[in-house]
Amino acid sequence: MAATGERIPTSEALAEVAALLDRMEQDRSALYPGARLECARLARQLTGRLEALANLLLAEADQSQASLRAVGTPTTSWLGIDQKLSKREAVGALHRAKELAGHLAVGQAAAAGAIGGGQTRAITRVLDSLAPQLDARQQDDAEQVLLGLARTMDADQLARSAARVLETVAPRRAGELLETRLQREAEAAYRNRALRFFRDGGSVRFDGSLPRVEAEAWMALLDAHAESLRRTTIEEHDRFTPSLTPEQRRADALVAMISTHQTTRQAPTSGGDRPRVLVRLDYAALLAEAIGAGLIGDGEPISAGELRRLCCDAGIAPAVLGGPSEVLDVGREQRLVTPAIRTALVLRDGGCTFPTCHTRAAVCEAHHIVPWWAGGVTALSNLVLLCHHHHGIVEPAKHGTRDQWEARIAPDGVAEFIPPARLDLQRRPIRRARFAAGAGTGEEPMSGPQTAA
Repeated sequence: MAATGERIPTSEALAEVAALLDRMEQDRSALYPGARLECARLARQLTGRLEALANLLLAEADQSQASLRAVGTPTTSWLGIDQKLSKREAVGALHRAKELAGHLAVGQAAAAGAIGGGQTRAITRVLDSLAPQLDARQQDDAEQVLLGLARTMDADQLARSAARVLETVAPRRAGELLETRLQREAEAAYRNRALRFFRDGGSVRFDGSLPRVEAEAWMALLDAHAESLRRTTIEEHDRFTPSLTPEQRRADALVAMISTHQTTRQAPTSGGDRPRVLVRLDYAALLAEAIGAGLIGDGEPISAGELRRLCCDAGIAPAVLGGPSEVLDVGREQRLVTPAIRTALVLRDGGCTFPTCHTRAAVCEAHHIVPWWAGGVTALSNLVLLCHHHHGIVEPAKHGTRDQWEARIAPDGVAEFIPPARLDLQRRPIRRARFAAGAGTGEEPMSGPQTAA
């Protein structure tokens, strides 16, 4: 074995580690509590270090095409053959390895045991999300800032530290860069939405991905139902009811929601009570336009564009807070689309006004063409009905990163839409066939280019 402090070849060091593990005692019954905790701490620390080292070594092997040269297969195929990994597992392992190798200081800190595995993953995710907005020097500075924060922050705190990093490495543009990042994440979440079901014996498993705003609303609804069921059980003092986990309570809540729908045959609609949105702004932030000031769930930020889309057809209760959380003004619900205005919208639009969409009015949302942040008003001349899907496509973002559709009311009072330049360089307006001049009872061709979202 090499002398203390002497550097030895990587292969030799790993062989010594494996040999020591093979020699480790199997009977640990004599360990006292303090020693058990210390062994658990060291083993967890070693796990993180070895995981980081394995990722760095795998990335280096892939970059040097070691697998192709040694066994004639790509790295992912070698992982499948040698490590018995599925194709999905192999691709994921190589992806994580490349992610870590792309941030050398983070990889070295992880391999040295300075940061844990969860912290490592959180830091690389934040760095990758900020990379498009920062130059090379700022990216290096951001890496050092996050490594410094890791001394006092856990993985969850690090994952929410993008705003703090931007304030340090790009203080003059921090607000704008954060809003652009949040908008990009919101658009990516919308593109990646999915819901999959898998039949498994007597059960059906499902997984998927939802945009954060809608997912938080769904979880809040499930938790409300779960709490209602829990309280009912407590009030009835049912001693035969088994102890349930939070996950089981959520499952029961979802089943109860489904059963209620099947019993009443009445789906929730957007034509009834509107959602209520409480927007809390510091007074100073309000004066500075409060870029990206929207909070949901456990304080997770959402983009200002997502917040404005929620507020388009919601009851707004603005609470403006001073420095010591003094309530300066609570305001009144004056932005809400009133029942009378909504009735007029339904009569005028008949449903979603987006070209080719046939969603009925009952599940549509009222969209402000000129947003409230741009001085828009709640009036028929500034409102159109849109389904949830097309509302997200049309809603303008203050710091938008996409070439998107635009809505407007034509001089004849009909809603029409201007396609993005990528679909029509001339950006000729399109309207629903039922609004076309001389349209009869049947569907007629739309004016403008034949383009779908």
